[in-house]
Amino acid sequence: MTLRPEVQVVQIDYGPLELAASLNRAIARDSPLLKVSLDIHWDEPDPASALDRIEMTLAAFSPSFREHQCRGPFAYHVFRKQGPPSHGVAGDVAGAEGSPAQTAKSRAQPPDAGLALAHLIEHAVIDFESAITHAARISGVTGARRRPAGRFDLMIECPDPAVGRLCLALAVLSLTGASDARPPGRREHDLLAIARLAYHHPGRVWTPHGVARAFAWPMARADAALSSLRQLGYLAPLVDTVNISGVPRYRVAPA
Repeated sequence: MTLRPEVQVVQIDYGPLELAASLNRAIARDSPLLKVSLDIHWDEPDPASALDRIEMTLAAFSPSFREHQCRGPFAYHVFRKQGPPSHGVAGDVAGAEGSPAQTAKSRAQPPDAGLALAHLIEHAVIDFESAITHAARISGVTGARRRPAGRFDLMIECPDPAVGRLCLALAVLSLTGASDARPPGRREHDLLAIARLAYHHPGRVWTPHGVARAFAWPMARADAALSSLRQLGYLAPLVDTVNISGVPRYRVAPA
């Protein structure tokens, strides 16, 4: 039995896809998308309660989650206990948007745990991406494949593939950690802060000293955050013969 979700990234692509626009009218047909296929295995006996706990953890980490909007079946709406949002930073569809009769039927059914978790991963990617790029609105869609079982597709508007890959990695780690009493916290805030700085200053070289000075952090904190971003594939170390100081230097890795 798999009580902690097992999430495997099967494939990542980037580019426009007309299918996404047909599933979610908020997505422009020429909008660049992060396209992800996930395999999810989760044998949680009470997925609804577990998903509620994950949602509360995410909202505590980033209150902007409460502003997200959903347009798919009601059973997969997220953060709905918070009440209707006054304005939204994100819109999405979980599964296929159905008729009123289908929507009413879905309210009475417990959600598919895998699809619901994939949908939450989509929302986490959207929230983290907005935190980095300052985009006011980001839309996406999540769907379940008929075969193989446990395979889900995410399509999310994204202006930069490197940012999209980082947000996906952080989303998977945050949700699986939250399900196992290891919620996201200062480390994830630090990674988002550096990624935001790097996104808005393209081409710049980053060092622990420079990051520590930018955020008034201790050197060890800056060094640890840069190292984590390297491990997640967002930053790449610069290797040259001129740097004899041994101080690590990084740039955003090519996508």
